[in-house]
Amino acid sequence: MARFKSTKPESLVSGANLITLLRLLFSLLFFCLAAIYRRELYNYLGLGLHWLGDWLDGFWAKTFNQRTILGAELDIIADRVESLFFFINFIFFHPGLALPVALYMINFAFIDFYLSYQFIKFNIISVDFFYLVDQKVFKLNFSQPGKFANSTVIPLLLILLPDWWPLTLLLTAGLIAVKVDSIFILRKKKSQTAQIKS
Repeated sequence: MARFKSTKPESLVSGANLITLLRLLFSLLFFCLAAIYRRELYNYLGLGLHWLGDWLDGFWAKTFNQRTILGAELDIIADRVESLFFFINFIFFHPGLALPVALYMINFAFIDFYLSYQFIKFNIISVDFFYLVDQKVFKLNFSQPGKFANSTVIPLLLILLPDWWPLTLLLTAGLIAVKVDSIFILRKKKSQTAQIKS
């Protein structure tokens, strides 16, 4: 199973990458319909496609050994684009939740995006192999519980328990603290690696 970077050319046309592109296309279609027709149901359908497609492209890549750097990059970008579209609509339908949504999107779309993209600086093919770089960073951010806490818990709380928004603020602040700490850990790791090589 591929874990490390390869010099082999990577094709956009693989089952996993096509699933990523299709879930991006169809989820954005529903998000646009939600914005045009002012129907929140379409927004939730788009979110459902986002979550289903995100699971399916990862499952496909692992099952059929199609994990590539290009696929990992597409997945990271698609996750953020889809989440941004969903939450822009969500704020329109629930303007009272603008503050917790804004803080969560700062975390997910920017801080976590930067952290996730750090895999490209190490000799691994995707964030799934960050355990080869640092166990703490992997467990807190890229293990299955870490991914669930990062990308699913806050949206579910905002959707199902909107009156609990102060809790989502606290949890998001905690996530940001974890991400910032992880970024500094990886910077230190990279610096140590560079010193050893030199």
